[in-house]
Amino acid sequence: MTADSTTGFAVEYLCTWIEPDADRRKAVIEQVWTPEGKMSVSSLGITIEGVDAIVAHIGRVHEEMIAGKGLRFVYDQEIQSGDATLLRWSMLASNAETVGRGADLVFRDEQGKVTTVYMFMGVN
Repeated sequence: MTADSTTGFAVEYLCTWIEPDADRRKAVIEQVWTPEGKMSVSSLGITIEGVDAIVAHIGRVHEEMIAGKGLRFVYDQEIQSGDATLLRWSMLASNAETVGRGADLVFRDEQGKVTTVYMFMGVN
């Protein structure tokens, strides 16, 4: 996978959340994120620091929301500005009904790796 374009990056970033195999998901996360990356999650009021903690958090979300509830995540909108990418996403139930929406503001370094993500839930 490469991060040569916003769309390519969005696909790569989405794979960090939806890859069903835990070992492959970890490998994708390690490829996409810098080792010292930070993820700030508005709904939980927490900031997760370091790729290992990010792997653990994404693993929990995957088990609880994606595998556990059968939800599907899609990006509705992508906007690029400098080193920042805004990804608005929707959570879809198996009947394609939107059950949640949010936005991730993703910052990347010169190599295209994620340094910081601000996650906002409940976005319309």
